[in-house]
Amino acid sequence: MATARDERPTSGIAVSRRAAFAALALANILWAGAYAAGKIALSEVSPVTLNAFRFTIAALLLSPILIRERARVWAILRSRNDLLTLGLLILLGWVLNKTLEYIGLALSTASDVALLISTESLFTAALSWTVLRERVTRLGVAALALGMIGAYLVVARGLVPTFNPSGGVSDGARILGDLLVILSLFVEAYYTIRGKMVLTRWPPLFFTALTITGSLVFWLPAGAGAIATGGWPQLTLASWLGIGYLAVFATVGAYWLWFRGLTVFEGSAAAPLLFIQPLLGTLIALRLLDERLTWATVVGGALILLSMILVLRGGAGATAPEVEAALVEPSP
Repeated sequence: MATARDERPTSGIAVSRRAAFAALALANILWAGAYAAGKIALSEVSPVTLNAFRFTIAALLLSPILIRERARVWAILRSRNDLLTLGLLILLGWVLNKTLEYIGLALSTASDVALLISTESLFTAALSWTVLRERVTRLGVAALALGMIGAYLVVARGLVPTFNPSGGVSDGARILGDLLVILSLFVEAYYTIRGKMVLTRWPPLFFTALTITGSLVFWLPAGAGAIATGGWPQLTLASWLGIGYLAVFATVGAYWLWFRGLTVFEGSAAAPLLFIQPLLGTLIALRLLDERLTWATVVGGALILLSMILVLRGGAGATAPEVEAALVEPSP
């Protein structure tokens, strides 16, 4: 017979798991809103200035983590190898990746980007075959093929690309934007693979705070240059809210919730919640930005999500550690 003492821990664990699940789901809900928020802000500000504002605000909010871990920070800065590794990861994950992604978002639509974001898991799987020398399976190749076909349909919006204006965005610009987003996801997947070993030594939230803050070495001068050239941006309240949302909710808040949830759940168990991003992100874009979907966008998005299911189940050759590594930087 269970005593009151026996029941107390069980109840605590149940509540903890519910809270952790809610945190993981809420993180993905916050990330889903980032595509529309970014698109709204980009209507009045350049991608460079947007990222400079976003990461400056985020770095300030994350600074308590680095202050608390200042001994670890100084140890990294004194190590030439750690400093070079950190510099490479910052360049890949927060400079090159975000530059390509937000230039792409400026040219394309939020719904396209929300659907294409899932292809990162395909690139991570493909790079795990070539870089990590993992075993290639037939099901893995099929998953990659499905995802690529889906991405093509989203980009082309049909069997053959068209170049007519659609929803206020010319198809030529949209296609270029989609291709830049796909390239950014390949860069992010490579960043994920290269960062895998670092995560065995540095806690994920500390790693995120350190790399975002380190990216200001690029974003502050770049943002200052953009403002010096084009003047201080005259932003409406909607654009400031979009930038604030990206910094406070999609970066700081969502990452905190995500890593909080991962203290209870394994990364592979949390992975299915990533489907919230493309699905809800597309719905938000349709509602707030009056974007339109075509049959090819819907079919392409479904194929991308199906391929993601195969990857997350390990069908694409990605073992649990690689899947969990890919979940460390899941935000837009």
